[in-house]
Amino acid sequence: MGRPRGPLLWLLPLLAAACSGILVALYCSAARPYPGPRAGARNTTSSRGFFGHKASNAGMRKNPHCRRPLDLAIQRHPHFRALFDLSTPVLLSGGLFTQELWDSLSQHKAPYGWQGLSYQAINSTLSLLNSSESSQLFATSKKLLSSCIRCAVVGNGGILNGSRQGLNIDAHDYVFRLNGAVIKGFEKDVGNKTSFYGFTVNTMKNSLISYWNFGFTSVPQGPDLRYIFIPSDIRDYVMLRSAILGVPVPEGPDKGDSPGPTARTAAGPPYPSLRSPTCPTTPRAALSTSFVGPRPQTYFGPEASARKFKLLHPDFISYLRERFLKSKLINTNFGDLYMPSTGALMLLTALHTCDQVSAYGFITSNYWKFSDHYFERVKKPLIFYVNHDLSLEASLWRDLHKAGILQLYQR
Repeated sequence: MGRPRGPLLWLLPLLAAACSGILVALYCSAARPYPGPRAGARNTTSSRGFFGHKASNAGMRKNPHCRRPLDLAIQRHPHFRALFDLSTPVLLSGGLFTQELWDSLSQHKAPYGWQGLSYQAINSTLSLLNSSESSQLFATSKKLLSSCIRCAVVGNGGILNGSRQGLNIDAHDYVFRLNGAVIKGFEKDVGNKTSFYGFTVNTMKNSLISYWNFGFTSVPQGPDLRYIFIPSDIRDYVMLRSAILGVPVPEGPDKGDSPGPTARTAAGPPYPSLRSPTCPTTPRAALSTSFVGPRPQTYFGPEASARKFKLLHPDFISYLRERFLKSKLINTNFGDLYMPSTGALMLLTALHTCDQVSAYGFITSNYWKFSDHYFERVKKPLIFYVNHDLSLEASLWRDLHKAGILQLYQR
């Protein structure tokens, strides 16, 4: 037995070395950094541990495998980590309408609630938003769940004039536009793709008045385009209901909104001219101005149905104001007028639903170099109206850009 032990002892160091090499290889393989993003990779549960369960925002989860996922940037930033709550419902649908919600939102004025609004009007509108699409910004599909959702939000700022950003904008998966989104003739600067159009009835109609001569002669339309209603007043709920049912508006300042001799023609809009598409000249003046115009399908196209419309949740708008845009204007005589701008609401909606967000045409620190809007033929200065706090919004976009949460186009 003594002689065979020599070769066995000689083999032991070789076996030990081989095993050691295997262990090292396995360890290195496990510890190797992730090689980079892959278009087909998507983890739909990664953010739950940090942001909480997101059942109310189904179909809006974020992908950690994006090259620069904004939720990872949020986690790394102490200030914004305390502000963002991605479990807050973004959209309001019929399934969320309960007596408890009515009692809660009835304590606050629009757009942050339903104080003074008709229960019947709210209920009849929300009852039509009863499909899964009404509660999801993006349609659920295998392709969507395995992709990195890249969104561009296009404001109307003059910084886009001559920017040649059209191809970059259209390269995003989804493009948000708002208010007077003039496209024809400016495709090289702003692109021509539109996935979502955000507005209040007030800003939509006033944009058609003010920017008709600049080329905004109709609201963007298309079979795959979706509309995001911002519920700034009862008229938004009433218009939304009529748009879904395909009937003229039955009540309120838009009552009788139907085709006829006053329908829009190439000669120009049939509406009275106002000073500004977004700012009332007296408290609530723009919200109470009566317009005569076409029936809602003329605005939203022949494919108008419940699946094409989204409604921002009043709680979401309140959350955005309290955490991101709590302006000092709230404590002034104009406090009842103040709300975040349409652009701000659309950009923050994208930041709560997309994996990557780029902002174009938003106010920057050198805003004075550019015209108010990119489609204006003569340079006009940016006007700071009392119903928005554009200075506060500019600071927010700058800070989000510095934190790597947002890509802000600047020149």
